[in-house]
Amino acid sequence: MADASNLEFALLGLLRQQPKSGYDLRKTFASTAMRHYSDSPGSIYPALRRLQTRGWITADAKPSDGRGRQVFHLAREGAAALVKWLSQPVTREGVVWELPELMLRFALMDGNVPRSTAIKFLGQFEEVLGSYVLELRGEFERSSSLMPLDTGLLAFQCGIESIESQLSWARGARQRLEENER
Repeated sequence: MADASNLEFALLGLLRQQPKSGYDLRKTFASTAMRHYSDSPGSIYPALRRLQTRGWITADAKPSDGRGRQVFHLAREGAAALVKWLSQPVTREGVVWELPELMLRFALMDGNVPRSTAIKFLGQFEEVLGSYVLELRGEFERSSSLMPLDTGLLAFQCGIESIESQLSWARGARQRLEENER
């Protein structure tokens, strides 16, 4: 999985929903919450070529829309790679350094993995976030007892409260998915 980028997995997730041209994929990135991915042709088309080279997507042999746009389709190997990526466990490193990737994985789960996988993901996310918050709270308490309140300490507090908010969201989201399963 290390050789595929988050952009490439985002492309696989979008192609899993329905086949699209490169232009359509670029429009999706430009006009949705996925806009933090570059919608430039210099990003999208090389990523699509890499996915084709791996055999994870295929393209229509001949553009059929009159504009010369190829439509890309998710291949069985690409679907398998997507499922494997989505099903990875949540780690401390992921929570600390790769939160956008974790949220992308969660966002792409519906229709790609069983609902139980999404619930398991959220349970792991809660567990890892919970222990990370405790670790940060301890560090905050030690720091605040050693130095006067300053802007750095207040920024640290903001970070902790942001993570606590994510933890609260994860608990609620897991509960909603579990209730929906019944």
